[in-house]
Amino acid sequence: MPPGALTVDLYELTMVAALLAEDPAQAEEPATFSLFVRSLPPGWDRLVAAGLDDALALLEAWRFDADDRAALATVMDVDARLDEWLASVRFTGRVRAVPEGTVVAADVPLLEVDAPLAVGLLLETALLNQVSTATLLATVSARTVAAAAGRAVVDFALRRTHGLDAGRIMARSSWIAGFAATSNVAAAVRYGIPASGTRPVWN
Repeated sequence: MPPGALTVDLYELTMVAALLAEDPAQAEEPATFSLFVRSLPPGWDRLVAAGLDDALALLEAWRFDADDRAALATVMDVDARLDEWLASVRFTGRVRAVPEGTVVAADVPLLEVDAPLAVGLLLETALLNQVSTATLLATVSARTVAAAAGRAVVDFALRRTHGLDAGRIMARSSWIAGFAATSNVAAAVRYGIPASGTRPVWN
């Protein structure tokens, strides 16, 4: 299930509120947001792009329903203009992205979004999270596959990742990067990844 529209940094909402109050036309001005990595860690020469599937699902489901707007009012002032705008806003922009599994260098856009300025502001954090996390995991997984020198590598990260959704993202990202299987049954079923496991050791 995609994250809700409240998965946003507060300052992005306050910027949109200011835009709507001061210059509503500017809030609707077309803008392009590019997601890329400026530099890579020492010893890294490439990234493996991932997270596009989750990013697109987020954009398709993105909306502020009545419950979201009521909850938002508990953490910031929401005037009638902002509430009305949030109630009707949807993503109607355009996405350009490299396919998942593509090897890219620094400064190459992983994802670009064309959208009204205010919409892009509210989507920035969630899209960064979806693509950056998956791309990092896919890249580390690809380096692991390379280090394994032809031996099969299996994802057993579910019990160690920071949350169940992180386990799902790890299973999918490592599969994109060349892992042979996952221990995560839910991810295996959802994505068609071969499932694998070990046997218990009884003392």
